[in-house]
Amino acid sequence: MSNRENIDPVKKRLYEAETVHYWEHKGWGGKYEYLWRWGVAIFVNYSIFVFLWLVLDGFTVDRPFFWVVFAFMTMMTLITRYLFTPDKHRCYHLTSLGIHYTEKDMIPDVAYKVVRGFAWVGIVVCVIAVFILGPLAFVGAGGFALMSFGMTNFHPTTDKYSILIAENTVVFDLENEGVLSFAVPEKGAHAYGGDIYTMTVDQKQELLSKLHSLFPSIEFVKIKRLNDQSKHPVYHQEEEKAAE
Repeated sequence: MSNRENIDPVKKRLYEAETVHYWEHKGWGGKYEYLWRWGVAIFVNYSIFVFLWLVLDGFTVDRPFFWVVFAFMTMMTLITRYLFTPDKHRCYHLTSLGIHYTEKDMIPDVAYKVVRGFAWVGIVVCVIAVFILGPLAFVGAGGFALMSFGMTNFHPTTDKYSILIAENTVVFDLENEGVLSFAVPEKGAHAYGGDIYTMTVDQKQELLSKLHSLFPSIEFVKIKRLNDQSKHPVYHQEEEKAAE
């Protein structure tokens, strides 16, 4: 659940409770999730490069334009990966009431400065276009100017999330990966809970030890894939109540 100005008393107590265990996670989620993000970035950008290579007769390795486009697509691949699908930096706090954590995009500060710089350049270009072309320039430049104004305030943000742990919470332990998934039966497993990430399996085992000591009554279930948790009875209680 995302950060709000006014949080309910239970969440407030969660944030004010003493931190029993603290850890950080940098990256995405599962062990191989970063692969498909690289795959998307490479496919989207280099597919355009390959298309040009196939349809343009003069687009060959002995032409400077070939290497200019290749360099540009390489730059766009890196931008797609690190700016549009960036890694996350998460800071976790385990307390006697549950877990709260912050999440921030791992985008270098210089990237925000560059985007803000391009935004101001875009605004200047739009203003010049209006003076040169007259009111007709608003047809195309107007939308771009509005977008540029929005990007002038482009800056890093930190989101807050929390997972309240009750006696009937179910914790799914993904084998061989640093992932734990929480579900609460009475509130609907799909609507309440969350996934927690650790950098290593050893770090996850340390976290599990803390959870066992703080919440001895909760259920821990080992699974081989995250989708396997849907087989657990916690995901079918609503259906069973409806059938009754």
